[in-house]
Order: sequence, then structure tokens, then C-alpha cells
Amino acid sequence: MTDQLIDLFQPLTDGTRYVMTPWQVEDLKLLAEKQASANWSEMGAYKTSTGLWLLDHLCTMDKRETGDVPKALIITSKGGKGTYFDAIPKCIPKWRLYNLYVSDLVERVGDVEFQADRNDVFQDLRLGYFNDPTIVLAHYDCFTNKAGLKKSDPDGAPALWERLGKIDWTFILADEAHRMKNRDTQWTKNIKSFSPRAKYRHAMTGTGFVNNPAEIWSILDFLDHDGSSGVWPMGSRKAYWPFRTHFCEEVLTPQNFRVIVGIRKYRVDEFRALRKSVGPRRMMAEVHKDIGHPIESAREVELSRIQRTMYNEIKNALRTLDQAGEPITSPNVISMLSRLRQICVATPQVNDRQFNVNQGRTITDISLVEPSSKLDEVMDILSEVEWENGHKPQVVVFSCFRDPLELLANRLGTKDIPYLHMKQKHSDSERYHLWHDVFPRKEHKVFMSTLALGGESISLASAQYLIFLDRDWSPKNMMQGVGRVYRPGQKAIPEIIYINAKNTVDQYVKGKLDRKKKWFDEIFNS
Repeated sequence: MTDQLIDLFQPLTDGTRYVMTPWQVEDLKLLAEKQASANWSEMGAYKTSTGLWLLDHLCTMDKRETGDVPKALIITSKGGKGTYFDAIPKCIPKWRLYNLYVSDLVERVGDVEFQADRNDVFQDLRLGYFNDPTIVLAHYDCFTNKAGLKKSDPDGAPALWERLGKIDWTFILADEAHRMKNRDTQWTKNIKSFSPRAKYRHAMTGTGFVNNPAEIWSILDFLDHDGSSGVWPMGSRKAYWPFRTHFCEEVLTPQNFRVIVGIRKYRVDEFRALRKSVGPRRMMAEVHKDIGHPIESAREVELSRIQRTMYNEIKNALRTLDQAGEPITSPNVISMLSRLRQICVATPQVNDRQFNVNQGRTITDISLVEPSSKLDEVMDILSEVEWENGHKPQVVVFSCFRDPLELLANRLGTKDIPYLHMKQKHSDSERYHLWHDVFPRKEHKVFMSTLALGGESISLASAQYLIFLDRDWSPKNMMQGVGRVYRPGQKAIPEIIYINAKNTVDQYVKGKLDRKKKWFDEIFNS
């Protein structure tokens, strides 16, 4: 690598700016040699700052060669925008930043947003009228087929993703790239349709896949959708099904479904080598030796009588479906498994029952109410945590469901325990303010959120305890959740507590997670 690259990556001395680490310089030298690359590093291993410095370097090199002012598109989750609000001014402060919503566009300067005319900005970007390097920060929902369209728009009016696709981007960065796991979703197809027009493409994910290893194909396809970037050394295996068959062990179910049951043992080294050829993976234990590895424990609780009665009723209906030969992936089975998981958290209250002719079964509409053995356990844990320097350690609570968190909020309010509850209704700025400015202050004891909303792209390192009321089906979501507290800024050894209901679907979900985690370790944690 040239000395010019090393000079560009000199550590920053300004205390308000991020300082580049030696291993980031090493990674950037590797990544800067590629037109398409990925960073697979664990959560908290500075993927965001590394990606921004890579963006700045490659775009700067391109401007020197072509004279064109750089234009970069960053795609992330809604919660992930807050990370970029913080990191862009500290990594690449000379870049102009636009925050794109489905229905709006604002220019962001520091913590302030100014309304911008989306039509004018898109036109100026397309025609190359900007004099400053510009970033458009968008979330994945902006790339669905109807995003940005109004009911009054005429037929054939371009959707938001089509208008973004007409811009010749210098660099496209897909953060939380595992969200493109399903090659058939609208946003995955639409992003890939114009990604080859960008000169450089970069993907970032700490978890690689959500449910099975074949999902990595979709990330690689984003990086090299037209086959011009050299990501695929395997020739014909660029297509999804040859890729999946080549690397994954499969079985055929009685319903004629092909189900992945593992990675072919003689292909593990090849799969791992392919992943490494695209980009590096840094581990938290490698780059943050001063942060202790999390301590994990589980607590078991008994279901109440009402919970057990409803649980057994749905379990019997599920057994009937199984005897009828319904696959575990059918909507009926998934719906009932979700109900069982909900009932394990709190008491079900039946609101309505209706027979669904299409599904051939009775649909039970329930909400979750008190009492809850799991929430009793949460309150016991809060009473057990030890005081430190006059303050109790902060606690994060995650659940896959919203109702239990509302019940917990009521309990905390009754006990006068200060808490913060991140909700879907909060805007990007409000979410950023909650976890970045408010929660780190010690007067707030509990931070709670659904795992889908708060489990990605935010830092909750001021908390020492993380409680999972239930487990998600995907190891990716669980690892992302743990990564909120096991990350830079953590001053203690974080403790992860799983609350399980005895003799329930909780044990089944854990078994599924352990199996998927084994696949993940074979590819990423060798």
C-alpha cells in the first residue's frame, strides 16, 4: 500500500475527533485495495468509524483522479442513524450530511436539522452541482416500492428508491447488511438494482446472517451484483442455489421443503476463506482487552395457573397441526409458537376468538396483562443489584414483545424507579437523545425496548446488567442485543441474564439458537 494512504490515515489530535487505532489503519489498507468489501467485526469494534474513514479515503482518491465531487449513500437501520449523527462530525467533518426520511429530507448540522427541498437536492446530486462532498443517510424502509409516493401521485411516478438510483454514487455503504438476508424483499432487490453504478461498495455487519449461512450470499451479491468486483472466485456458484447447495447441508421434508441443517464439513474452510477474502473481522476481546467478557446466567420461573391453562390449550392445537403434517415454517405453526412465547412472559387476556376459514382454525386475539412471573423476577433482580459509589448499576431490559414492557413500565412507575422506554413512535432524533444523552446519566436506572427497536446500532455501555425477558429466534438479534452493553465505554463486567419459563417453548427456542450459533461460529469465530 502506498505511503499516501498511510499519510491520509494519520491519527487525529483534536480531542473532539475520533482517533484511529493501529489496527484500524491495518484494516483500512486492506479494504482500500478493494472496489467492494465488507467489515464483519463484532459489535463495538468500531465498524462505523472504520467505514467512514474508508468512504472518505476512496472518495478522496476518486476526486483526485476524476475531479468529481464525491457523493455517498449510507443505508442503515432507523436506530442506527444516531450512530452516524455522532460519528460523521468526529470522523469526516467536512462532509455535508442529509438525513433522508420516507416523506422528508433534512440537512443535519451538528444536532440541528434544517428542512431541505428533496427535489432540488436530488436533482443537484444527479447533475453534480454540489461543491462539497455529500452524504445522504437513509434507512432501509426508504427502498420499498411505495416509499416516498403519495396517493395523489400519478401512476408510474418514480418511487424514492428509483430517484436515488438515478444518482451516480461514488460510494454506497450498507450498514446492518444482514437486513438484506432475503434476496426477494423489495428493499434488497431495489438496492441491488442500482448498486453496481456506484464505483465503491461496502457492507458492514457483525453477525453476517440471521437464520442460516446461505443468507450471506445476499450480502456478497450486493457487493458484486454484476460480477465486476471480483468478490466471486467460484465462477458459476455466484447464483444463489448453486451457492447454497455447495456450502450447506440440506434435507427434504415430507412437504417437499429444502431445509438447511448445517454447513458441509468439507466446505467449512472454503466458506471461511471466502468470508475472509471480502474483509476483516475484529473481535471485542482482541481490540478491547480492558473490557471483561460478559457473564451469562439463566433464571427459571414457573407459569401461573392461568398462563399454564392457556399454554396447554394452544400447545394441543399445535400438536393437531403437527399431526396433520403442517411444516414448522407454515404461518399457522409460526403464529402459535409466537403465542406460546408471549404466554411465557405474562398472563394472556382473551379479547376475541374468530374462526378463520382460510387457515381452518380459530384465531385467538390476546393481550398480556398481570400477573407475570418473569416481571416478578425482574423486580427481584433490580432489588438485588449492589450499590456502587452511591448509585445502583443501570439495567437494560429487552423483550421481543411490547406488552410486557408496558407492564414493566407501570411497575417501575409505582416503585418510583426512574426508567427510559424507547418506543416506535420516537423519531430518529428522540431515539438518539435517549440513549446518547439521557440514559448514561446515573439517575436513570432502567432502559427498556423491544429487541427489534433497541437491539441494533446504539450504545448502552453505561449499563452493567442486561435482562432478556424472552429469546428471539435469530442468534443475530441476540448477539446484537448483547452488543449494546458489551462495547467501548463499558467500565464493568456486564452480566447477561436470561429469564426462562420452566417446561415451555423457551427451552425449544434456546435449542434452535444454539444450533444456529454453531453455524455462525464455524464461519466467523474460528
